[in-house]
Amino acid sequence: MGAGAEHIFWLRQHVRLELERFGVRTDSRVLCAVSGGVDSIVLLDVLVALSSETGFWLGVLHADHGLRGEQSRQDAEFVRSVARAYGLPFAEEALPVAEYARAHRCGLEMAARQLRYDFFARHARQMAATHLALAHTADDVAETLLLNLLRGAGIDGLSAMPPSRQLTPECLLIRPLLAVRKAQLIAYAQARGLSWREDPSNRDRRFLRNRIRWELLPLLETITPAAVRKLCQTATLLAQARQGIAQLLEPLLQQAALAEPGFYFSEEQLGRLPEFLRLQLYRLALQRLGQTYSPGQAHLRRLLELEHSPTGTLLPLGKTLYAVREHAGISLLQKLPPLGQCLITGCGTYRLDGWELEIAEVPAEEVRFTPDPTVEYVDAERFPARVLWRAVRAGDRFHPLGMPAPMKLGDFLTAQRIPHHRRRSLSVLAEGSRVLWLCGVRLSAEVCVRRETQRFLRLQLRKVSPDTWSDAPGTD
Repeated sequence: MGAGAEHIFWLRQHVRLELERFGVRTDSRVLCAVSGGVDSIVLLDVLVALSSETGFWLGVLHADHGLRGEQSRQDAEFVRSVARAYGLPFAEEALPVAEYARAHRCGLEMAARQLRYDFFARHARQMAATHLALAHTADDVAETLLLNLLRGAGIDGLSAMPPSRQLTPECLLIRPLLAVRKAQLIAYAQARGLSWREDPSNRDRRFLRNRIRWELLPLLETITPAAVRKLCQTATLLAQARQGIAQLLEPLLQQAALAEPGFYFSEEQLGRLPEFLRLQLYRLALQRLGQTYSPGQAHLRRLLELEHSPTGTLLPLGKTLYAVREHAGISLLQKLPPLGQCLITGCGTYRLDGWELEIAEVPAEEVRFTPDPTVEYVDAERFPARVLWRAVRAGDRFHPLGMPAPMKLGDFLTAQRIPHHRRRSLSVLAEGSRVLWLCGVRLSAEVCVRRETQRFLRLQLRKVSPDTWSDAPGTD
């Protein structure tokens, strides 16, 4: 067997074993992401050969990032022609990377990654794929480790990319070439007579990754034999450490999870953890809340600074997340849409953004005062005929039951130390700026039942799912 044949046999056998490990079977549906570079072209060629042997379905995806003008268009045309030559289904998409980066205030690399994986997930669902194959290599792992090390990254950035992870609930993202060197792929491509596209920007030494690829890694290989393999070992160990830390912190995350999307970490919980583990806790929480990339160290350290900020300090964390310094802890929260409003015009059942309010007149013998703050009884003669069920507003005034005089509602919330993660979902029944009930918290003394009360209204608040809503009046 000649050298070329050995390259072909070895790589196909390696990928065959990897596919078995990833659960690829005869009835599997595999998509291969192809950029047009040598790595993905070789992976596709190997998968075509194994598909003809094993029988799994195979398709091709190409993401056009549109960052290199005519060259990007030519890359797309090249991949399209390769898929056509193999007789494979093909899907492509032009991604608005620059526009996304501007809108989300992130770098082009981050924008491209987010849009690319959204594209992969969307087409995996549309094409009922069970696996999506990417062509990352051992060189990619080593380059990324060194790149992030020079950027001062934490354990997240230094960890090896996983061999597999769920792209969607039905589709597993797999990296069959993660233990393979790029030189081995080039040898395979030459032996098979394959053509591929070269991206000239990959040799531009102005980019740090390219200097690592073309200067630092070759230098390390002359200093330490098998430097890339050893760097990959380190990245794998760090990935295992990261996974272990996540498992240790999981109970704390579950304890801190809120009913609405968010987490509240008390000072007591945070105080038991060293700084490094608090950073990891915040990182995991942000990812659970939908942050699709690993937060940078500077990002996370602002959360450590927030621990020592005045109560009420808000820290924006991108367009959809933010953190708040509470009286005795830190909340990490998803931004919620503004609460609507609903006009209350008498007895009946009303609904507002997942809540249901029932107002009913009851006889005196049915009045039962309990500690449950979601059920209150009011004097029907003192309760206005028309009130608005709405969110808390600046300027609201409130005479809390049990207190001697009216006050600003904000002052009451502060005095009661009601945390921000509860405040943001509170609603009130109000006549103008006069609050009659801080729903589920406290009734106003102005409408409470008194000795002389003759008619009684029962106010009952409950959380409901949309599919249980009746034909009650809804949001204005």
